[in-house]
Amino acid sequence: MQRLKSINPQVAKGHTKELFEMVQGAFGMIPNTVRVMANSPAVLESFLAFSTAMGKVQIGGKLHNQLKLTTSETNACSYCTSILSAVAPSAGLTADDILAGRTGDSDDRRTKAALTFANDVLASRGKVSNQQLAAVRAAGFDDAEIVEMVSSVVLGCFTNFLNNVADTELDIPAAAPLEIAGATSACSSGARSAH
Repeated sequence: MQRLKSINPQVAKGHTKELFEMVQGAFGMIPNTVRVMANSPAVLESFLAFSTAMGKVQIGGKLHNQLKLTTSETNACSYCTSILSAVAPSAGLTADDILAGRTGDSDDRRTKAALTFANDVLASRGKVSNQQLAAVRAAGFDDAEIVEMVSSVVLGCFTNFLNNVADTELDIPAAAPLEIAGATSACSSGARSAH
């Protein structure tokens, strides 16, 4: 059962109502996580500003979303994993890209280095080693992109922690468990390669 209340958009007033209207216009719905954030209009406004700004990252929306998926799986946030998996196709992610984000692994060397770095940041709470930093640089990432990767992880942690505290009720289809998602992705890859 959800442990923090969700603000009902139909009774929201003032700035909260304006923020809800902005979310509704952008996504066509107001996800439950946004309704939980709306307990503090300042938090909701900050989240929306951070999310909007992160839409312009050099690393691109695809990798940004994969990094948030890695973070959500590591933090065991089923709400975030579900919503990120649901919206991932609109950010250009295939089923294999989603699975790569969720597992923190990829056949693409550069993506794998970024996802590994995200896991290193999470595991060390940001105190990555010189070797870990050198590894992500060796994959071709510059300082601006490293800052963006850390920021993707931090943005993911914010929503993960809030949804884990709130036990936010899912208002979107639940993401399949990794074992099932992996099997489905492997089957679809096999089907594509058979053609």
